[in-house]
Amino acid sequence: MLAPFLLNVLLVLSALLAGVSVFVFSRYSPSKAVWWLMAAALCLRLALASLDPFLHDWDERFHALVAKNLMVDWLRPVLRQHPVLPYDYRAWCCNHVWVHKQPLFLWQIAASFKLFGVNELALRLPSALLGALLLWPVYRLGRLVFSPAVGYCAAVLLTFAYYQLGLTTGRQSVDHSDVAFMAYVTASIWAWYEGQCSTSGKGRWALLVGVFSGAAVLCKWLPGAVVYAGWALEMLLNPKLRSRGEYARYGLAVAVAALLVLPWQLYINRAFPLESTFERHYAALHFTQALEDKAGPWYYYLNNLWYQYQWLVLLIAAGIGWTATPRLRPRPVRLLLTTCLIVFVFFSAAATKMVSYTYVVAPALLLLAALGWVETSRWLRRRGAWGKWAVAGLAVAVVLADLRPLGLLKHHTERFASARLLPERQHKLVRTAVYRRLDALVPAGYVVFNVPALEDTEAMFYSHRNVYSWWPTEEEYRLLRGQGMRMAAFSGRGVPQLPAYLQGPDVRIIDAALE
Repeated sequence: MLAPFLLNVLLVLSALLAGVSVFVFSRYSPSKAVWWLMAAALCLRLALASLDPFLHDWDERFHALVAKNLMVDWLRPVLRQHPVLPYDYRAWCCNHVWVHKQPLFLWQIAASFKLFGVNELALRLPSALLGALLLWPVYRLGRLVFSPAVGYCAAVLLTFAYYQLGLTTGRQSVDHSDVAFMAYVTASIWAWYEGQCSTSGKGRWALLVGVFSGAAVLCKWLPGAVVYAGWALEMLLNPKLRSRGEYARYGLAVAVAALLVLPWQLYINRAFPLESTFERHYAALHFTQALEDKAGPWYYYLNNLWYQYQWLVLLIAAGIGWTATPRLRPRPVRLLLTTCLIVFVFFSAAATKMVSYTYVVAPALLLLAALGWVETSRWLRRRGAWGKWAVAGLAVAVVLADLRPLGLLKHHTERFASARLLPERQHKLVRTAVYRRLDALVPAGYVVFNVPALEDTEAMFYSHRNVYSWWPTEEEYRLLRGQGMRMAAFSGRGVPQLPAYLQGPDVRIIDAALE
């Protein structure tokens, strides 16, 4: 992780670059201003990604370990490389072959590990980069649909989006998977709009729709193809799009996406038939059953808007209202709105509900919030001399409401952590320090038992040891001994008491408190 000095430099640099961006926007070019803003967004994300020197529970630690193991074999995603005890292949938290998620975001993390080493910052770096790069498609979408000012303000909102920053740091489930998913879905919608608004090169943009939507599917399965539902609806409602050329471009995009997606599905079906068959069935069950106790009413995601956006929901509502005005009604906003509607209806109809499912359309909602912001500022400027001050005050209030700095400090620092969060953070720091030393505490060739529940993933990430969060039965223990397996176990504070058969001289006791 970064030293405190470098972290502070990144935070200051982020603020300075954002200030330069605002100046360039007001005096020169919105497009150039976005490049400065992208640099500010990257600095901010790198700084925040360095605040937590441990792995977050859901689901960063699992993604981190699978990505680390992919460095050994890029075509074999495994959670535990060498299982020595029986396991349930259906338990994604504790199995061997891990095809619970599509592989693209894991490959991105593994590539980052290859370049920068296996550490938390390298784990979060792909999300930081994608979060910064996403500003350009969002700006272009705002410019094409509404105006350069709306595009720029949407990019500002995404730069400081509290919830997206939480995903980037790994604190918010489902972390890096959702950052990549959102980036590629947004890019596919942007490519569609560029193609519709261009007079030439439409086939090239259709090709990019296929590339980006295929990448989205390779992050989080079929919802990544949502652009095709919106595109089909546009062709149905707009007679100008009912042409052979448009149908051909639609087919081209689908074909490109299929060429990207199908090879992996066919490969895992052949290489890991048991696991891949179960995971396809399990994914389908999300729609009919509330899996892992993740249930909620039909309005779950409407309630969730406040959690993800807080006061920005007022600007989102204002933006939706402005799209219905005579001046803005002709703007090509329909695909953005229908995409949001499709995502919310689909996930609301599903029995399993998780907090981040609908955040994939956050860029579209932030575009609507930016529209509300720009139009409100336009109205304030017409109020007289005080209006300019009101516009400046509104800008500060919007950015603070978007960033929620106190929330970030509460979740990512010890000094400002709440009484509820501080003990959890301190436990994480203590246990992670032990796992970092595990290679020194236990000689190579040992199997380690009795770490706290599910923390075997963290221990294996920080070490080169085979670690279990439980212990073998007495029969399994004797079988392992007969195979010449050497064993070690944690004992003492923070872990359950070992059974008598694991307290003999042939089991190495690890003298390191986990509490």
